[in-house]
Amino acid sequence: MNANDFLLIFAAAFTVCVLSTPLVTQLARWAGAIDKPDNNRKVHIAATPRMGGLALAVGLFAGMIMAAFIQRSRGIDETAPQWAAHQLAIWAASVVILIVGVLDDTQDLRPRIKLAGQSLAVLILYFCGIRIEKISSLGMLIDLNVFSLDTVLAGFAIHFSPASFVVTWFWFIACMNIWNLIDGMDGLASGVGLLVSGTLTIIALHGANMGPAALSVALSGGLAGFLLYNWHPACIFLGDSGSLLIGLLVGVIGVEGSLKGPSAVSILFPILAMGLPISDTAMAIFRRWVRNLPLSAADRRHIHHLLIGLGLNPRQAAVLLYCFSGFLCGVVLLGLAFNHEFLALTLGFSGCLAFLIVLMSRRDELTTLRSDLNDRMARGKLDRKAAVICFTTIQKQELCRDESGLWKLFAEACQLLLVTHLSVVNSETGEAILEIAEPDKSANDSPLQWRFENPCSGSRFVWTMCVAEDTDVDADIIYRYIYRLLKSTSQKVEQMRMRNDVPEMAKSTVAEGVTVAEIRLPISPKTLEAV
Repeated sequence: MNANDFLLIFAAAFTVCVLSTPLVTQLARWAGAIDKPDNNRKVHIAATPRMGGLALAVGLFAGMIMAAFIQRSRGIDETAPQWAAHQLAIWAASVVILIVGVLDDTQDLRPRIKLAGQSLAVLILYFCGIRIEKISSLGMLIDLNVFSLDTVLAGFAIHFSPASFVVTWFWFIACMNIWNLIDGMDGLASGVGLLVSGTLTIIALHGANMGPAALSVALSGGLAGFLLYNWHPACIFLGDSGSLLIGLLVGVIGVEGSLKGPSAVSILFPILAMGLPISDTAMAIFRRWVRNLPLSAADRRHIHHLLIGLGLNPRQAAVLLYCFSGFLCGVVLLGLAFNHEFLALTLGFSGCLAFLIVLMSRRDELTTLRSDLNDRMARGKLDRKAAVICFTTIQKQELCRDESGLWKLFAEACQLLLVTHLSVVNSETGEAILEIAEPDKSANDSPLQWRFENPCSGSRFVWTMCVAEDTDVDADIIYRYIYRLLKSTSQKVEQMRMRNDVPEMAKSTVAEGVTVAEIRLPISPKTLEAV
């Protein structure tokens, strides 16, 4: 193929995507795939159709049809004998991703179902030969086929390597989800995708991988056509159908277009080209881990949100992010021109780090993250300390042969957890089983009370607990482990009584017991944070 051929592929994808997008917009309205503003993390201010991935897929299909027509008219491309077989796998995986994306755009699928659909697409690609078997980076070659299984099933040769499969699965899942996360503002994912796909085209051409280059050009044409409608104010969004499809295809092009030799993949350049979405995703994962949030939790702390928080409008924020992504793509091309991966890695990593530090410092996000990280680390130490006390006590109780020994160990653990007062009373007889210190009268002036009821067999105690205000351990940590200890101790007590031939009536009464727990804590800033 020559430059004119690639121009025809680009033009076909661009034109068909431009013509099909209005039809997909109407289809999205009819299907109810509408993204409504929430006055929180969403940037747009009007209800906008999504499901733009269908228009992108139609344009991409037209571009690949043009590529196939050109190849047929000029003979089969001998530089990529397996590419024709791989195209079928790519289309099958793309259809799976489109179905998952469309369902999510219209019905909001659960994360596990989306991950299952993405994994199915990866399985199709892997067993059809699109996989990472060897990684070539920074002068090192990592062979992932050390342990492999080759067999024939129903006339098809099947190759499976655990290490290769895990790396391939992680690569494609990561690619799809980083593009899904960055699609949060008009024109952002489509514009950055256009820059990245253009860069991957040059990488593929440099390695004489004409098939992936044609796919990348078709993807560029489709994204360029869609960007006309997706630019602020957007007429239609990519939706999950579009962002997941971009991620899948970029992942395929990154693997197939970066081949060195028969199977080695130079994965560094595609990773650097996707530096913007990778950085945003890495920061999102770190941010949610620090704040003990689920990874699927949405927030308003992505890079484009921070830029808008600085006073930029969506167009200005998108242009600035295009410039940053263009810088990373330029670094990739520089490293490709000089055949120097370490140079590209150094410049790209330094640029990403500088951009993120400057941006987050302007919004005080860096200070907040540092504070949250310190709190999480300190709280983790306290939690581990309390856990060691709790489960060490439970293990010691396994060796006890009488009730007094159980309650003695329980009392010692409570004192190690800095409990100022704890009383355990038999709810049936009113007998005081355990009493630690005296109640803190000052705590009754403005108590914070929690009540908890659990119909647990063998538990028949009412217990009250007070914690000192100046303790280093958070009140909720103490409560959780004291409750765990009380439950374990009460169960062991009942087991001892059962072994000692407790009368049947007593057994029946015990089984119907109810634990009523009440904690009274003095109100303090640390206690309120725990609540």
